[in-house]
Amino acid sequence: MVSQTPLSAGERVFRRHPVRVAVGALVLSVVLSAAALFIIPQFLPFSVDRPTRGVIVLVVAIALTIAVWAGAFWFRNMRVVVTADAVEIGRPGNRETYSRATTAFRSQITEHRTNGLRSGTTRALVVHSAGREITIELPGFTRATFNELIAALNPIAPTHVDPVEAARLRATLPTTYTVDASRERRLAGQLLLVAVIAFVVTLAVVLLAFTPGFLDGELSALILLAPTSAVVGIGFAIGAAQRRRIARSAPAQVSLSHHGIRIGDVDHPYNQLTRIWVTPPAYPVNRIRIERSTGRTVIHTLVSSRIDMNPEYAVFLTALQAETASVPGLLSLDLE
Repeated sequence: MVSQTPLSAGERVFRRHPVRVAVGALVLSVVLSAAALFIIPQFLPFSVDRPTRGVIVLVVAIALTIAVWAGAFWFRNMRVVVTADAVEIGRPGNRETYSRATTAFRSQITEHRTNGLRSGTTRALVVHSAGREITIELPGFTRATFNELIAALNPIAPTHVDPVEAARLRATLPTTYTVDASRERRLAGQLLLVAVIAFVVTLAVVLLAFTPGFLDGELSALILLAPTSAVVGIGFAIGAAQRRRIARSAPAQVSLSHHGIRIGDVDHPYNQLTRIWVTPPAYPVNRIRIERSTGRTVIHTLVSSRIDMNPEYAVFLTALQAETASVPGLLSLDLE
């Protein structure tokens, strides 16, 4: 959910959505208060009577609630105000303003994993000002809000373009790009084959189990293969479905013009789009996300470890910048 509040002409405010903050603080307050209700009495002396215990738990619960809400709406309530010539960053009572003419901004995204599983993402704004580098974390900023903020601070396409120079640049760049997802489809087929074999083994073992005398014979232990092979089959089937979905999202061809972009067999005129989101070339997976004025969003995978683009994605991105230069704000980076 994007929280942007226009305060005046040319001014945009980026912050966490207050409803999400309030809901999160309410849930955390209830959990901590419930924990205090069950944990604190266990550490109190037996000589403390029940009314006194209740008062102590109530005081602790109130203190925890105040701390949670103060942290949510004060200490972690970061706000970024972007104007044409300045950027104000900070929380209530501690804000600093940077001149856009002498300050550079870049994004920093850190993905946290626990036991190999993604457990969270930290988004921060790195500020280069007056010879120093400051990293400012933006807790609670969603991917959409952070992307809009970076798009406002660092537009991927220049706002003022010389039409002649733009035409010369377009003339030197290719307009048609092919996407090869054959390796992705091959992997999906291999995973599906393993899943089918596992299901066949499961079915064979189940049929054997209904054979008279099988469960009393020496091979009765084979019945344990049924649940194991079933789980393996389900796992590989899910993997095959995911790989095939990614392969289907990769178009065979992408064509660019100064009127629009054609992905596969579908044309997307620029005047019918609200935004084109593209991932940076340094990302291991490169996608393009197209938002149409009708509200429909289309996502395509262009590059991955098993999907190749020719010419390469960086050239495609440069060409797309040149083709959309006449529509400021249409092209933005998607910082996943």
